[in-house]
Amino acid sequence: MAKGKSRRRSVDGIFLLDKPLGLSSNAALQNVKHLYNAEKAGHTGSLDPLATGLLPICLGEATKLSAYLLDADKRYQARVRLGQRTSTGDAEGEVVQTSDPSAIGRGQLEAAIPRFLGAITQIPPMYSAIKLEGRPLYTLARAGIEVERQPRQVRISQLRLLDFDGLHFDFEVACSKGTYVRTLAEDWAAAVGQQAHLAALRRTGLEPFDGGAMITLEQLQQAEPGAPRDGLLLPPGTALRGWPQLTVDEVLAHRLSRGQALLMEAGPAGLTAVFDQRQRLLGIAESDGAGHLVPRRWMNHAENKPELG
Repeated sequence: MAKGKSRRRSVDGIFLLDKPLGLSSNAALQNVKHLYNAEKAGHTGSLDPLATGLLPICLGEATKLSAYLLDADKRYQARVRLGQRTSTGDAEGEVVQTSDPSAIGRGQLEAAIPRFLGAITQIPPMYSAIKLEGRPLYTLARAGIEVERQPRQVRISQLRLLDFDGLHFDFEVACSKGTYVRTLAEDWAAAVGQQAHLAALRRTGLEPFDGGAMITLEQLQQAEPGAPRDGLLLPPGTALRGWPQLTVDEVLAHRLSRGQALLMEAGPAGLTAVFDQRQRLLGIAESDGAGHLVPRRWMNHAENKPELG
């Protein structure tokens, strides 16, 4: 008799995966979900298969926070290969234009940095997931079709040249959601009269997380199931570090869990992370700045199942 599928676990937390090269974000997500035998899992913004690094994966109730992390600022380290522009903007594509980088020096690259700091506009690459009439641009690009793309505004808060060997340069960038590091690499090279493509990309931060706490799939596989493996998860509340926070007692927590608004001392308008007196995240509420606090997204703790959807 065939064995039935094992029952999925109700496990809540955030796993900071160091995504390996060549694995899609969805495949990485499914690996982590399988190893935890979790009922629910989601990530907070994908990485291309050719990129490595920080991919926060939310399990269980923490999946309710994924949407709030999609707008987070990010930090990357990248390597650029000068002298060759490719069809995809990275090492996967065919070389479509060339240049001679022999006369380029570190000083020229550093002198171009200020023009990319602050609010800048980028033209999204054809090999991107942006949709045109329901079709991702990359499907058109693969068919040899190029269409006009509207410039998008992004923000670069930090840009630093790390190394230069005459053919490659390495840099670190802190940027807003929607920034195409491939496009930044091409535009930076163009500013010094060069063609280029992205040779390697690693995400080292996604607010409020940094790469120092990343764990590889191999490390996760080696951890014993149960408490040792669960101990690698961060509490859901860590995703909202830096948010306005409110601690409530059981009575107020129950009212919020039933969808009831609270009348409280007026605070700043906006979203607030609500915790109980044990410092567990209860959910997200919104203040109107006039003393009303309304629950928006609530966690479903086992001993206190709320009615909110």
